[in-house]
Amino acid sequence: MRFSNPLARNPWPHDMAITVEDHPFPLNLLLFIRQAWQLEVDADIPKLLPQPARGNSKAPDSASLPEWGTRWQTAWDRAWTWYQIADSCRPQYRTQESMRQMQETMRQVMQPGQPLHRSVPPLWTADYEWDGIDQEAFNTWDQSLAPKIPTDVERQNLPSLIPAWESGMDTIIALPYAGYFAQRISRRHLAVSAATRNNPESYRQALQVSWADEVVRAPDVRAAFGL
Repeated sequence: MRFSNPLARNPWPHDMAITVEDHPFPLNLLLFIRQAWQLEVDADIPKLLPQPARGNSKAPDSASLPEWGTRWQTAWDRAWTWYQIADSCRPQYRTQESMRQMQETMRQVMQPGQPLHRSVPPLWTADYEWDGIDQEAFNTWDQSLAPKIPTDVERQNLPSLIPAWESGMDTIIALPYAGYFAQRISRRHLAVSAATRNNPESYRQALQVSWADEVVRAPDVRAAFGL
């Protein structure tokens, strides 16, 4: 989002652009799989809100449950690593040629075993399709996550948002977690629970979470590209 109102009273900096991912599909799908398959993985994940119904979801018999847990953990780590290497400006596909390039990119990325792509987040279904996932149960839960937050919540928190943006943050990722959650996963990205973003006091606290250069894992990012 960007406010371009030229009026002098507009407190939103004219060059400040903030992206809010209030429905991160790849992450939501992984959260559903972990819950539905009852995977015991080493991931510090808060309780989900709302809780998904598993339906007929069940880990496929093609691998053991511990093996699925390992695969899930790898996919979860890749999903977060992607934010460290993602393009700051997503491409705009407006011409016929750019649309063709986009379609070719999507075909490539949706093949199993592909390295991370700067513009397209990794998807579990690219490697494992929808095996073991009750799509109706997932879609019902996923649709229930539609944002119920006022669209001007960032504007209401400008005194905290502007310093966060000045420190390099330009993207906020809202996750279906219960209670307070805030983690600066990269200089550009702040992950929060939807509950945190929906509470002015909690959101102000979350926007003050800082990012330290020493936590950047550059070798991991290079490995994500196969370098």
